[in-house]
Amino acid sequence: MTSRSANKSLDDKRATAAAHAAALTWTSGTDALKGATILLVDDVFTSCFQFQHVALRLRATGAADVRGLVLARVPWSG
Repeated sequence: MTSRSANKSLDDKRATAAAHAAALTWTSGTDALKGATILLVDDVFTSCFQFQHVALRLRATGAADVRGLVLARVPWSG
């Protein structure tokens, strides 16, 4: 299990997002990802680090395109 990033600094959030992406596992192999367009869906957009790191991991595994859909965004505080 990876740690939560709520109420952490941006550097800590970036590190947590990288850990989450590194913890991804593929239950049926990676053949279905090769050349695929993937849609990531998230309920709340906070720092974009989760999307960024997961998208990078999917692209490295063979996805041709990774897009994101977010239902809500927290107000920018920086």
